[in-house]
Amino acid sequence: MTIVQDILTDALHYPLYAEAERVRWEMEAIPWGRLDRERAAPGLRALVREIAYSELTTTTATRRFLTEFSDDADFTQWVSVWFYEESKHHQVLLRWLHQVGVTVDAEFVLRGRATAPLMKSRMGTLATNIISEMVASSAYASLHRNSPEPVLALIARFLSGDEARHAASFYAYARRRLERSSDPEADRRDALKVLYLWFQGNDRVSHPVNEFYGRNQGRREVGETMDAIGFDKMAPRDRICRLFGALLGIDLDESSDLLQALRAGPAEESRSTSRSEGSRQA
Repeated sequence: MTIVQDILTDALHYPLYAEAERVRWEMEAIPWGRLDRERAAPGLRALVREIAYSELTTTTATRRFLTEFSDDADFTQWVSVWFYEESKHHQVLLRWLHQVGVTVDAEFVLRGRATAPLMKSRMGTLATNIISEMVASSAYASLHRNSPEPVLALIARFLSGDEARHAASFYAYARRRLERSSDPEADRRDALKVLYLWFQGNDRVSHPVNEFYGRNQGRREVGETMDAIGFDKMAPRDRICRLFGALLGIDLDESSDLLQALRAGPAEESRSTSRSEGSRQA
């Protein structure tokens, strides 16, 4: 008699799906009639256009996830939920832009969908998306607090919540991968490498969120609006480092020397932390 192992026994996608159902916002709940075009300055419109352009990469990213993780039934089930929720982001932003007189064509949408291939390391891919979702959530939270246009502020609150929840979901799959990894030290090192490279201000981490900051911070109109709104790629660094510390079993915060931690390796760093804690207790 063949024993079938029920995928729902320990699957992550099912509780994540249930959580998404409980908190999901609806497009038609947006009070479009309250939109104040006079409070949508040209710089704000330009910034939202750039954000929407960056969000368009979801379509290509989903295809890559489904291909590169094709043997992971649990993760690819959840990706279908992620795709639906993320695709609402560019749709609602493009609708806001349309309402304030900014229109885009099909070429804009197709061009915006282009994105770099995923990295070879699955752990690196998961780690990158933990960071990017947290950075995006922080940016949307700033837009919610500081947007002079009230409907955009509400939209930003919804999107910030989505991104924070998606970061937690990617974290859950990264933790699951470590628990089941055939080479956990290599996976820990890949995650730590991504964390180090992300905060070095270079372009070696090819992700739309990272590319958004690189592309726009130096642009006069958009960059000035980003500053005024409070967009700061480094703002959630402490929370991100602490989260990665919890994931990898090492002490990390915003003051940590990530290069030193990378050179030492997660295993050595963990042993050093344990020895230090033992000394303090003694």
